[in-house]
Amino acid sequence: MDKSLLLIKRNHLFIDLFAIGLLLHTISSLFFPYKFTTSIPFIVILYCGLLFFLRRIKINNEMLQILILTGLNGYILYINIDSPYYIHILLFVYPLFVASLYHSIIPSLILLPVTLIEVIFLFNTYFTRFEGSIEFADIYVLLFLMVLMSVTAIIHSHFIEKSWTEMEQQQITLERALDSRDGYLQMFFENAKDGIAVFDLDARIIEVNPAFELLYGWSRQECIGKHIPLVPPENAQAARERIKKVLKGESLYSFETKDMKRNGTFFDAQLTLSPIYDKSGEMVAMSVITRDISFRKEAEKLIVQSEKLKLAGEIAAGVAHEIRNPMTVISGFIQMMNADDQHPYQTYTKLIESELERINLIISEFLILAKPHVRTTKEFNLEKTIQDIVVLFSPELNLRGIVLTESKSVPNVVVVGEQNQIKQVLINIIKNAIEAFKKEGSLHISTEYENEDFVSIHIEDNGEGMTQEVINQIFEPFFTTKTTGTGLGMMITQKIIQEHGGKISINSRLNKGTVVSIFLPYKERRKPAISN
Repeated sequence: MDKSLLLIKRNHLFIDLFAIGLLLHTISSLFFPYKFTTSIPFIVILYCGLLFFLRRIKINNEMLQILILTGLNGYILYINIDSPYYIHILLFVYPLFVASLYHSIIPSLILLPVTLIEVIFLFNTYFTRFEGSIEFADIYVLLFLMVLMSVTAIIHSHFIEKSWTEMEQQQITLERALDSRDGYLQMFFENAKDGIAVFDLDARIIEVNPAFELLYGWSRQECIGKHIPLVPPENAQAARERIKKVLKGESLYSFETKDMKRNGTFFDAQLTLSPIYDKSGEMVAMSVITRDISFRKEAEKLIVQSEKLKLAGEIAAGVAHEIRNPMTVISGFIQMMNADDQHPYQTYTKLIESELERINLIISEFLILAKPHVRTTKEFNLEKTIQDIVVLFSPELNLRGIVLTESKSVPNVVVVGEQNQIKQVLINIIKNAIEAFKKEGSLHISTEYENEDFVSIHIEDNGEGMTQEVINQIFEPFFTTKTTGTGLGMMITQKIIQEHGGKISINSRLNKGTVVSIFLPYKERRKPAISN
């Protein structure tokens, strides 16, 4: 306990004891033949009332301590003057004993000589009348007892003060250790990069750290005391099962799942759930530590994709060189046979020729995979490249009744790379968009500055759209939803974009349409003209 707080409590206690002693002394005078003047209790009552008043107005505690000891000593002095019995001398020990209880030797050392002076004064002035009625030996014994009790009180005060100092030092050390531990815990909680949330046993949030607010998008004020949806609806049952396990005392470490942000988007999360116990070992709460592993998952996905591209490239190199030559010979003979109108198996040979063309297409796409990274790069105008592709597809779009609209926001932006490869990317995406229409529809191509480093191309259609499962596999080699597709077009598209330092993303909803976004680094950006 703080020393100043202890002094306050001691002052309150001794003022109360002062008042009780005064009350008992006054009541006892009604039953015992004390010969004291009526002014003494009245003065002491006023003094005691003054102490209560000073305590109420919170006077300086050291000053109040001096007034209490002075009042007690003065009260004993008044009693000895009014009723000069030698046994009353022993009452002077009481203020000394009270002084020792303040856990400080200084009040006792000050009060002791004052008390001795008062005792000598009383013996010289008031106790001479007892010279014939008591023995001097009795007086010496009385004085010896008083001195012994006084010294005992002082020694007690000294050892109490020493013990208090040691205990106070230990307490300061413990408080520093506790403050340090609490400080470290608070610093860890506030500065942790992982989201941390504490839940009560009813799964209501008790506390969250700043990383949790940043990760999930919920503010602390919105979370406290509430049930917050942090998991996708399809994972709600699994989340409830995890909570049941934690409530049984289990801890779940670093398991991977999908969590949901406030805006409804999902992210890959690594969770650690643990019960929290109080000092008695009773479970009082649960903690959840969330780590966003979306980037790690994406990196793993890119590594796998890179390995697949490498494998596909190796296969392509072998297939292209080993198959193309015999295919050229076969194709030549089939064309000769088809040139003969009298040939009886012309129906079959034409079918063979069409399948050979299909095989040749696959080999051509293999050759694109087998090509090394971008070698010969040059600057080209992005919007002009897009316009060339629009002109190329305009007849087919008109024939199918597909309305094409454009939104150009990056005039004269310059991209560095292989223009023909970027054209191949646009051709692949627009062909897929056209094939997504069962009937008439609309196709919108827009460009804009994504940030200071990237320019974006968005190709949006209102066709059939795709499921999330299809989107997750669309860049896989040989994956296709078409009956005649090779499953290499989007893989090649992604490879070309990555080799140009860009990225591609797909956002699609079934029966709603698809948006394919391409992000490419650019070299120049035209400054807007200043108008007067």
